[in-house]
Amino acid sequence: MIIRQAAERVVLVRPGPGLVSAAIVAGLDVWVVTDPEPRPGDARMPPELPPQRLLRVDFDDAAALRALLTDTVLTHGIGQILHLASDLERGLGRGSAAAAEEVVRELSGSRGKPAGRLPDAVAVRRILNQSRTSAVRAEEARTVGEACSLAEDFPLPVVIKSADKSGCWWTVAVRDRPELARWAEQAVTARHSAPYLVEELLTGAKFRVETLTVDGMHLVADIAPQGTAAPLHDAEQAGIRATVRALLDLAGYESGTTRTDVLVSARGSRIAAAMEPDREQTGTGRSRTAAAGGIERGTDR
Repeated sequence: MIIRQAAERVVLVRPGPGLVSAAIVAGLDVWVVTDPEPRPGDARMPPELPPQRLLRVDFDDAAALRALLTDTVLTHGIGQILHLASDLERGLGRGSAAAAEEVVRELSGSRGKPAGRLPDAVAVRRILNQSRTSAVRAEEARTVGEACSLAEDFPLPVVIKSADKSGCWWTVAVRDRPELARWAEQAVTARHSAPYLVEELLTGAKFRVETLTVDGMHLVADIAPQGTAAPLHDAEQAGIRATVRALLDLAGYESGTTRTDVLVSARGSRIAAAMEPDREQTGTGRSRTAAAGGIERGTDR
């Protein structure tokens, strides 16, 4: 990853402080568009952000948001308008969030290169295993029957990932033979197609990593403990950042937002799943929770 000597000018829309800090550390020239008043529980913006670059607007007013963004971009010669869907939507009503998202997407699309795409679950695992970045035992199957045979040979429990006819990716934890039979029935009913990816079931403390990529620079905005996971020390957080950035570099990911689930154990930091929240909302390439396992979307636990 190469940090440019000349800072690129960007607008961050309704970001959390973590994303602002990551952008400043990466050398970006940052403006922030945020709420009229701080949201309950919000941490303070980093002191490196000049007060005049903290711009406030009512996100319930889509026209005001459009006018502020347009004026800011034109006045300051800003190259990109960036946001994380999870930050933009937090605390807004569904209608306001959708309208704000539409404004940001429209203006973003007219200013920069289109976002790249993260490869599907099978390609991601190939990249990680071939590079030994986050190696996990995994095998690919061409049929549901072959996937079931592989699962039993691993042995159980395992995780099985597959895509249905609409291109939605499903991640299912299979712990015993009855669950394996239910997965096979569901895969046939939903018309899942090859390849089917059978992986070892990862264990350890789970963390969800939100990342925003700008021209190949991967800004880690948040590392959030999931379930009973305890907060990490600085060195452990650095290990997670390095693992996630390595995946995005290896995948050639240049622009967009990603959400990565990482399991931390005595074996180090290993990636369970990686996805694009924005892509997830378009109806293609999504990861879904399977009812059979009650598993959280895109995770292995």
